[in-house]
Amino acid sequence: MKNLILLITLCIIIVASCVKPPEYPVEPEIEFVSITKSEIRQNVDTTNITFSFTDGDGDIGLPDTDPGTNITVTDTRTGFQEFFRIPFIPQQGVANGISGEVTITVLATCCLNSNPICQPTVGANPEEIIYTIQVRDEAGHESNLIEVSPVTLICD
Repeated sequence: MKNLILLITLCIIIVASCVKPPEYPVEPEIEFVSITKSEIRQNVDTTNITFSFTDGDGDIGLPDTDPGTNITVTDTRTGFQEFFRIPFIPQQGVANGISGEVTITVLATCCLNSNPICQPTVGANPEEIIYTIQVRDEAGHESNLIEVSPVTLICD
């Protein structure tokens, strides 16, 4: 009976040691997950964009002492860029690869046809914004570029 228990325990240890952690490329990879609002008012509303990431060498976050940014969000209508940061993510376990989700809050920009001070323009047509997002890790590796679902920008 002791030999059977020992054999089963040994088999479990062997099987468990064969399980390998996922292997991700050293370049971050991101994928669009969701956006909270499909319509926003110019210069007033915000929307939350969530995307997932993987990074094979686990250096996607920035240390608290680093004032830099590592997320670039671009309004494709104008090329205007807004910058965010993924904070430092401590290594867990022996594998360096990490994955997770990030949510950022983006402020609505001005409509292209709005008056000079970005105030509502009576009768102005709504505009469609498509944001793109790219992430850079500490080693300077850039992720793929993702497009967020279109957002309608209310101008009046």
